[in-house]
Amino acid sequence: MHITIIKANFAHAAVIASIGKKSFRNAFGQLFKSKEELFDYLEHAYDPVKLTKSLKKGENVYFLAMIENVPAGFAKVKINSLNEYIEPIAQMELQKLYVLPEYQGTGAGTALIEEVKRFAHDINPDYLWLDTYINNEKAIRFYEKNGFEKLGKDLFTIGTQTFDYYIMGMPVAIHIRTAC
Repeated sequence: MHITIIKANFAHAAVIASIGKKSFRNAFGQLFKSKEELFDYLEHAYDPVKLTKSLKKGENVYFLAMIENVPAGFAKVKINSLNEYIEPIAQMELQKLYVLPEYQGTGAGTALIEEVKRFAHDINPDYLWLDTYINNEKAIRFYEKNGFEKLGKDLFTIGTQTFDYYIMGMPVAIHIRTAC
């Protein structure tokens, strides 16, 4: 299976929206007491018009994983995104990394995280961080395997529900520069 990672542009907004909706619903849909709140969140967070605007912002960078030229997943990075749990001034956030359920286990997620690390190496922040749902053990293991450590906990509210998240991070100089 051939995996290619491309830097996405605003023309990819609908594809990213589709991947985001399906992946988020698959990973977290069962956590929602209100399916209406889930639907509202998905329609807002993965609105193609909103994503087009996000793709055009200089601080946002999206990568698209293609398997045999078919979109399989995406990652979103935000440059200069600060987190209070991290002391270094120069930070970059991995805001999203989703792989469609049918492509999980193919290496698409690993290819995306490796591309994010290469990008971080080029941008040169002090720290790369992310947040992930506290009970998403598969994601936590994936991030730990890729050099991230748990730094603290935070909350994320969608509608009337609040979810616990781990803040995870890695110093770029130690983990990424030596790996590239």
